[in-house]
Parts: sequence; structure tokens; C-alpha cells
Amino acid sequence: MHDEPDHPASGPASFAEMPGHLLRRCQQIAVGIFLDECREFELTPLQFAALATLARHGPSDQASLGRRAALDRTTAALVLRKLRQRGLVIRVAGARDRRSKHVGLSPAGEALLAAVAGSVERAQRRILKPLAPDEQQVLLGLLARLADANNSHSRAPLHDG
Repeated sequence: MHDEPDHPASGPASFAEMPGHLLRRCQQIAVGIFLDECREFELTPLQFAALATLARHGPSDQASLGRRAALDRTTAALVLRKLRQRGLVIRVAGARDRRSKHVGLSPAGEALLAAVAGSVERAQRRILKPLAPDEQQVLLGLLARLADANNSHSRAPLHDG
């Protein structure tokens, strides 16, 4: 006989109240809102992250892009393949080693980033809308702390440099 409650969903440690579960639900919601706002551009959040990273850091090899956008190798390869198929990124020679394979934004990728900016901003506002402005800032600060403090536990740690 165990001393477990009759209803495992009750109590402070219920599944629905676990931080991992709540973060997963919020991620699903954030992706849904992003896809809704960016529907006309046929762009996913990960594709946007890759394009925005290339815009910020310039042409990059796949591994560096993955580190800067917190994408694992497989995901980075899939995202880049889709972006290349759409003509949003192009292969460029590496700055130091012309034989290395780098990708950079194509003119179409630059234009798409400029065009999607308002939709991405609307998505971010919709995600945070249930919170008062001061609560939004607190949440963003706490999420940043959680992400930074647990970065080493990620399958794709962020290396923004």
C-alpha cells in the first residue's frame, strides 16, 4: 500500500502545475500565435530565428549559425535546407577559408525579414497580452534568467558570439 493521493492531479506538485509542462504549453501557444501572425510569409519561428541570426552576424557556417540561434545540428540542417529551397539563403565562400561552406541571406531573405518584422512584433505582443506591462517585463527577465542559468543543460546551448 502506497501513501499516494487517490487523485494524482491534486496538490501543488500536480502535472498541470509543473514548470516543464507549463513552459511546454506556453511554447505551443507561442508557436501557434507566431504561425498565425506570419501565415502569409510561410515562415516558422525556427526559420525566422535562422534568418534573424544571419542578419545580425552575417554569413556563417552551419555549426556557428546553430550555436548562435540555439539550434541542434539536425534542426539547423533542416531549417537551412528549407530556406535554401525558398531562395532565402545562399551559399557563400567563408571569409577565412574560401573552401568552407557558409550561408548568408539572399536579397529575397533580406526582403522577407523586412516584410515579416511587423507580424513578428504583433506575435510577441499577442503572446504577452494577458499580462500587464510591468508583469511582461518581470516575465521576460525571469525567462532570460532561466534560459541563461540552464543553458548548459540544453541539447542546443546558445552561444551568442
